[in-house]
Amino acid sequence: MLKVVNPTTGQQIAEVPITPPQAVPEAVRRARAAFQHWKKLSVAQRARYLYAARDWIVDHQDEIIETICAETGKPRTEALVAEVFYCCDLLGFYAKNSERYLRDEIRSPHLLKTKRVFVIYQPLGVVGVISPWNYPFTLAMGDVVPALIAGNAVILKPSEYTPLTGLLVERIFREVGLTENVLQTLCGYGDTGAALVDHCDGIAFTGSVATGKKVAERAAQRLIPVLLELGGKDPMIVLKDADIERAANACVWGALTNTGQTCMSVERVYVEAPIYDEFVKRVVEKVKELRTGVEIGPLTTPRQLEIVERHVRDAVEKGAQILIGGKRREGLFFEPTVLVNVDHSMQIMREETFGPVIPIMRVNSIEEALQLANDSIYGLSASVFTKDKRLGMQLARHIESGNVCVNDCITNFAILEAPYGGVKQSGLGRRHGEWGLRQFTWPQTVVVDRFGLKREVFWYPYSEKVTRWIARGIRWLYRRGLRERFSHPHSRPLT
Repeated sequence: MLKVVNPTTGQQIAEVPITPPQAVPEAVRRARAAFQHWKKLSVAQRARYLYAARDWIVDHQDEIIETICAETGKPRTEALVAEVFYCCDLLGFYAKNSERYLRDEIRSPHLLKTKRVFVIYQPLGVVGVISPWNYPFTLAMGDVVPALIAGNAVILKPSEYTPLTGLLVERIFREVGLTENVLQTLCGYGDTGAALVDHCDGIAFTGSVATGKKVAERAAQRLIPVLLELGGKDPMIVLKDADIERAANACVWGALTNTGQTCMSVERVYVEAPIYDEFVKRVVEKVKELRTGVEIGPLTTPRQLEIVERHVRDAVEKGAQILIGGKRREGLFFEPTVLVNVDHSMQIMREETFGPVIPIMRVNSIEEALQLANDSIYGLSASVFTKDKRLGMQLARHIESGNVCVNDCITNFAILEAPYGGVKQSGLGRRHGEWGLRQFTWPQTVVVDRFGLKREVFWYPYSEKVTRWIARGIRWLYRRGLRERFSHPHSRPLT
């Protein structure tokens, strides 16, 4: 049995049966059987279940919030905004737009005008979703919903720290009438998740880089597609012309929301020298005003608390100064912390901390800020603060990150129309929009002959006449195109 512990009180709140790895093949078999019916429904028919699930969430939001808070310790406001609100929006977005994203596409061949070409988006089959503990409702539903409406059966394996929320996801769809076994939740440890990789037709994993690499390696043995949303060490760049008040507010919230346990958290801050002192002063003032249990909750797991303590200790030993916080409190609480005199020799500036710590570094130029921001194995999110929005856009283009905000932070995740995901070791694939839906499908190209001739000119039997005709056609189509290109006044010959 999985013992579920409330990280705020340290008290056990539930026990959940474990699905052992050897039971996963039977669960996949059930899912495959259910998939045969589910995939035949139209997108519009599947969308009705999404709308019904949204209604269920609206009617049961207090119960959902209580479950999330009990398992993670996060403040109720964060559970409401970052989990319940997001999932309601997600369900409505895909219910409304999936028919357009998944409809058959007609392509017009540039040569073979006697053909009609269709691109059809076929579901993968059974998708395994392995979700984390930091946003147990949002990040589970974020993969479950597009996988379902794309026509797949889904098996969800929630984190062993937050199984109740994972079971709640299954319950929602069951109570709105979803066909049995189209969505199943299996609770367990890493070996249960590994078994999903061994038997499903596609995997969506959200978690650490180390585990993500193992998932990718295991999936590669079977050549199944994987979506990986992994870690981040997300930089904030504050230029000397920035609105200091807005930048400081964004920094504090962006670094400390969900107690810093957010992949898109502001994890390192680079501030141009002319405004550095004022920026640091305002950040410290704002951190002092935060209330434990209202804005700041506990770390969700003991291991995460140990990582935060280790990173702060390493920074101090290497010369960093603590301006506020820096200490562990009773239970899994850690004081919101601001560090200065930091540099890239410290773990706090290079490894994912995932805790309530704000390390701030002085820089002397935009070029130095950009170089330091890109000096990372991660590339999930970043932010730039400047009153010159054109400069902000230019700088964003040079930041090696899948998501960048100008004069904002974290907002990318709330824009469901746009792709969200990382580069470098922050992951593969994208959430949201058509990208986040079509990755749970495989594109099938269907070519239909239009005129029904008895044979094509290049079919058997071959003849010298046809060969000469094709050779002349190549010269006519392509050499003439090159001459036209190089005769254009703005063209330059290849050298």
